[in-house]
Amino acid sequence: MKKISIVLLMCLLLLFTMGFVKKGELILTSVEPTVIKTERILRYDFRIKNTGSQRIISTFDYPGNHLLGLEVTVRPNDKLASLMVMSENTGFRKMQLRGSGSAGIIEPGKESSFHVEFQIKENVEVEKVKSTSLDGVLLILDGPKIIAEIPLTDSINKNTN
Repeated sequence: MKKISIVLLMCLLLLFTMGFVKKGELILTSVEPTVIKTERILRYDFRIKNTGSQRIISTFDYPGNHLLGLEVTVRPNDKLASLMVMSENTGFRKMQLRGSGSAGIIEPGKESSFHVEFQIKENVEVEKVKSTSLDGVLLILDGPKIIAEIPLTDSINKNTN
């Protein structure tokens, strides 16, 4: 019984560390939130650097024809979520997407650009959105798999040092 427990513990530790291999390789070098008042859109422009030695490219495969590659999104915390239109019929906390784009790949030692846009609620003062825009977490996805989670407040701390 003791051997089984030790083996199980070692397997769990191995799975835990393997799941976060790419996390340490991706760094958010800049985030620029923009509020487009006329459209009621919150847009983020990100620069993400790959500090590792391997290129980061999507390995997600599916039977469709339009493979998205790497994707970024923002999981809002409570303050930001209260100002944004949220997606319904999902188990995830998601703001309603209005558009996005990316290079789809991050070469070793290089930065890549990504952008994503979300819908602001009708009854919200858009100035509040700008001041609350960093109340969330950047998710970098390969298909349904989250390969990195980076708090947007990290960009404030890094850029003020």
